[in-house]
Amino acid sequence: MKWIEEERKRLREELLEIHERAERAVKLCFKAMKGSREVVREISRIEEEVDELDARIHHDCSIFIMRFQPMASDLRFALGAMRIASAYERIVDLAQEVSLYECEFRESLLKAEEPLLEMFRVVEDALKDPSMGEEELKGKMIELDDKVDEAYINTMDEIEEDFRCIDEVLSARHIERMGDLLEKIATRIVYVREGKWVWIK
Repeated sequence: MKWIEEERKRLREELLEIHERAERAVKLCFKAMKGSREVVREISRIEEEVDELDARIHHDCSIFIMRFQPMASDLRFALGAMRIASAYERIVDLAQEVSLYECEFRESLLKAEEPLLEMFRVVEDALKDPSMGEEELKGKMIELDDKVDEAYINTMDEIEEDFRCIDEVLSARHIERMGDLLEKIATRIVYVREGKWVWIK
């Protein structure tokens, strides 16, 4: 049992590491959208690091399952960690793609930055603090994702009235998708802890 807990602790640390990288990539993505093109190279470096981290987490979780043949919560933890890592990897891919677009982005889309980054903070708290209840996590994530969705909808409405470039459309969709992926991560956290699926939306 001690070995299992030690491995779980190590895997949690890897999840927090990939979380930190993904959050950094999204922060830099918005800087790029505001005109700081020098951050694009750093985002590409983060993307490579996250690819490696994702592969490492999948490998470590597979070894965990083969070595300990876990049941119940330990098995959910290993399977959930793999899915969570993949979601972070996808978020970074989207952030990198958005950072490569060169367009004059509207303020309505940039308003998604604050709630999106707050979603990262809520998920980080949930990863670190097992005492955070399902309802608290669910409530915070729904409220914040609604704000991301609002920014997306307002941006798309403005684009219909005043189209500038296709890059802006793709960026809006990617940012909205980042919020959805963070909700899926929160759903996985609840599943790992409690063994039940919840719909966070």
